[in-house]
Amino acid sequence: MAPKGSSVAWDHFVVKDKDQYMAECKMCKTQLSFKGSVSNLTKHLKRKHPLVNLVPRNSSTSASISLNSESPSSQVATATTSSSDTTANDRLSPAASTSNTGTVRVVQSGTKTIAAYIYKKNADKCKSDIDQLIMDLFILDFQPFRIVEDRGFRKLIQSAFPFYIIPTRKYFANNLLPSRYESLREIKMVELRNVESICITADIWTSSTNDSFLGVTGHYIDKDEYVLKSILLECVLLDGSHTSINLATELLRVAEEWQVANKILLAVSDNGSNIKKAIEKDLGWKHFGYYAHSLNLAVQEAMSKSEEVTALEGKIKTIVSYFKRSAKAWEKLKKYQEQAGKTVKRPLQSVSTRWNSIFYMMQRILEIKEEINSSLCNLNASAMSLSQFDWELCENVTKILKPFEEVTKEVSAQKYVSGSIVIPITTGLIASLENMDTSSYLETAQMFKQDLLGAIKTRFANLDRSRTFTVCMFLDPRFKLYFDDPSVAENTKQNVIQLVTAQIHKEDRVSQSSQNENGLMELQESTSTQPSTSTSGEVQISSVWQHYTQRMKNIQPKGTASSRAIIEVQRYLEDKVVLPTEKISPLQWWKQRKDVYPHLHALAITKLNAMATSVPCERLFSACGLLLNDRRTRLGTRKVQQLMFLHQNT
Repeated sequence: MAPKGSSVAWDHFVVKDKDQYMAECKMCKTQLSFKGSVSNLTKHLKRKHPLVNLVPRNSSTSASISLNSESPSSQVATATTSSSDTTANDRLSPAASTSNTGTVRVVQSGTKTIAAYIYKKNADKCKSDIDQLIMDLFILDFQPFRIVEDRGFRKLIQSAFPFYIIPTRKYFANNLLPSRYESLREIKMVELRNVESICITADIWTSSTNDSFLGVTGHYIDKDEYVLKSILLECVLLDGSHTSINLATELLRVAEEWQVANKILLAVSDNGSNIKKAIEKDLGWKHFGYYAHSLNLAVQEAMSKSEEVTALEGKIKTIVSYFKRSAKAWEKLKKYQEQAGKTVKRPLQSVSTRWNSIFYMMQRILEIKEEINSSLCNLNASAMSLSQFDWELCENVTKILKPFEEVTKEVSAQKYVSGSIVIPITTGLIASLENMDTSSYLETAQMFKQDLLGAIKTRFANLDRSRTFTVCMFLDPRFKLYFDDPSVAENTKQNVIQLVTAQIHKEDRVSQSSQNENGLMELQESTSTQPSTSTSGEVQISSVWQHYTQRMKNIQPKGTASSRAIIEVQRYLEDKVVLPTEKISPLQWWKQRKDVYPHLHALAITKLNAMATSVPCERLFSACGLLLNDRRTRLGTRKVQQLMFLHQNT
């Protein structure tokens, strides 16, 4: 609790030792002396937490804002009223009390009742809690800071908490927001110190105000809960041109600030040449162009090779634009759907940068095919109607693209491991297309399928050469050696054996060092308690156990680290494969077998956090678009960074 008559600095400190006058910073846990004044505390905030501004809770104007302009303490001394007519002002002031007869008595100004002290004590106790709950409106719901000045909001708060005075919006924006940001950032920094491996995703987004932001997220496995966790490391404004050097400089700054530069397993981004060069060449990190983006590019490449499919896409776009642009046309389409007893659905427009949007556009227009034709005919717009060939081609193409939509959904996960499924799901996608019976399809559709197959095989030709994804797949109990090429399977197995061998060597060195230290301590203890030792300094062994000791010295296990690694890997491969129908998380599987395969378990914790896409960044920017709306036009980039960090990590 803050001392009586406290400064605004006490919003960021708690008293740890009242007798010694010691306070602890809520953000960095530093303990400081405050005897005599809070100057020491304010200096600490300015020096260590410069983002925090000590803005007073209330300005002279806001403190006087009430539901009515007239103060209840200045009302007449007595008035007769019913209990149902009691206003909010009666609850706002402790100076007014109501008797059982319905008469309101107003105590003279300056006189306090017992109720005043009771309510004031409760208000002081929960003041900071209410402040934080209001902050949640800004962080979780992206409400503008000026909501605290809205009449309806003030009326609600004053009715619910009569003795709570709403702080100014500057107090929330410049004082509490930076404080929450610094506190949570420190907590996350501590969490990442114990992480051995992290996969980062990065992407660039341009807001409606033409500001460019770089988003960087991190993904790691929690060794206590055995779940994949995500953290927003940075959402920062990008100044200057987006060259590879500038991007590399910014990415390195983020990694070094979070102390994860030497822990990065993989960096995932789009296939842009600038960010790809920044990660691979300028920083020397392992890079992977996210999977869903590559799939989308493969579809666009195949469609560009077919004039008929490209023309079909253009015709459908024209129809969709017509119904979106014309209110009359939409009303007709809506009416025909209602008459057919269908759920009313709007046509969907494709967007080149949105995955599977072509598939969703064609799928939707097929669902309302009859209603589309009827509406165009009734509106004398038959020239836009699709021919029978177009409708059949649209149906064929939609069926061919269906597996792509399923794969995109599967790899766009954030809560479970996705890197281990990249190779298996690509194999499955190729097999699905090759086994698809298209004998009854139009020749154009059959050619489109072949073009898709070619584009996929070309873009993912080197996927099984990636050590990161092959090892990740091997350590997933659902797949293990599910490789098309036996040589790739054998190479991956040998690679894992080498990794486990290195881990055993490291463990043995640590164990030997620990044993030497413990042996020295035991020897010192034994010599101090047992004076009978040999002349060489060795502890005497009982004659009863001398025979046992001599024999066991000669039969101690002599397995090398390599042989132990081979045995553990072989036992893992002989264990039952987890089928997808069993719905068992790979991380939970390893949790149950951490004592059975201790070294493979440790390896899995550092490898299975590889991500297949940068979907977390895409979701980040979707939320950022909600934050930067028409009601937040004056929101600074620093506050955007803080609000997004708190929103994503809370």
